[in-house]
Amino acid sequence: MKTIDEQIQEWEPMIHYVIRHLNIHPNEIDDCAQIGRIALWEALNRGCTLSKTYCFQRIRGAILNQQQKNARHLKHEVAAERLPESCIDSERRFFDWLDEQRSVLSPRHFELLCHLIDGTESTLPYSPSRLRAYKADVQRELRQAILMKE
Repeated sequence: MKTIDEQIQEWEPMIHYVIRHLNIHPNEIDDCAQIGRIALWEALNRGCTLSKTYCFQRIRGAILNQQQKNARHLKHEVAAERLPESCIDSERRFFDWLDEQRSVLSPRHFELLCHLIDGTESTLPYSPSRLRAYKADVQRELRQAILMKE
């Protein structure tokens, strides 16, 4: 029986194939290859059988997810660097307000609020109608919290 490392090593050409087809910048190739290896390692630890199609999708998905996450962080870092000091103070107040909402909203609604702020609500596993209903619930809860403070 092959070890996990040996099994991952067999799929190394697939990892580099995916990286080439995603047109990854040369500076990011090593990081993306490691992300692909980790994705396969996680699959093997869960007991999944590795097939050509499964590995391709798993590697590609992991790399694209990491790229998207890096882009979001970079966007916020660049925005923070350009903000004047007064905006940074208001940003701190915003994050304080957001922390308050964690205790006011249900976990599902707080998660939705965070996704709405980031603009990533479409990535949540809800149908459009369910998403609209949850948005309405969040708005209602936030209005109630504001009215209670006044």
